[in-house]
Amino acid sequence: MPGKKVSEKTIRRLSHYARCLRKAGADGTGVVTSKYLSERCGISSAAVRKDLAAFGEFGKQGSGYEVSDLLENIDRILGTCEPPQVIVIGAGNIGSALLESGLEGTGGYSYSAIFDKNPEIIGRTIAGVTVQPVDKLGEVVGEQGNYIAILTVPPGEGQRAVNGLVSMGCRAILSFVLEPLDVPDGVVLRYVELSTELDLLSHSMRS
Repeated sequence: MPGKKVSEKTIRRLSHYARCLRKAGADGTGVVTSKYLSERCGISSAAVRKDLAAFGEFGKQGSGYEVSDLLENIDRILGTCEPPQVIVIGAGNIGSALLESGLEGTGGYSYSAIFDKNPEIIGRTIAGVTVQPVDKLGEVVGEQGNYIAILTVPPGEGQRAVNGLVSMGCRAILSFVLEPLDVPDGVVLRYVELSTELDLLSHSMRS
C-alpha cells in the first residue's frame, strides 16, 4: 500500500515496529502480538492496534501477526523494500563515527560513499568506504540514482553543501549541521536536533 498517505507520527511508529520485528525474526520469533510490539517499542497497545488496523493486509487482531508478513508490509509502506543508498558529506568526527557504527538493523540501508574537501582525509578508508573528494560527488551520485545525503560538514559550510546536493538532484537530506538551511520545494530536509532531544529528556526528568 505504498500510495496511502501516512502521517509522520505513524511513520515513526512503523519504523519502531520494523526494528522490533527484525530483532524478533533474528531471535526466531515467528508470530507477535500488539502487546509484544507495545512492550518492546514503548508505544501503547491502543496505538499499535490502531496503526496496524489501518492496513488490512496486516493480519487479524487477536491472533497475532506473522513477523515476516508484517515486516514486509511495513517495509513496503516505508519504501525500504529497495532502500536508497546513503552518502555522507563530511568525513570529520561525526561522519567517521556514522560509518564506523554502520546501519545494521535498519531497513537495509547502507553507506555507499563519503566525501570531504580536506586533502589530508581524502583517500582514507572508513569502515570499508574510501573518502572521496567533493568534486567527485556529481560523478558518484549520478551513478546511484536515488539516495539520501547526510550532512556532517563544519558550521558555516552547510548551505553551500546543500546547494551543491540540490543542483545534482538530491531530494532527501539529513543534517547534523544545526544552522538553518534553505532548500527548494520538492527537497526534504530534516535535522538531527540533539538540543531538542536533550530538552525533552530534561523535561521528562522534572515530570
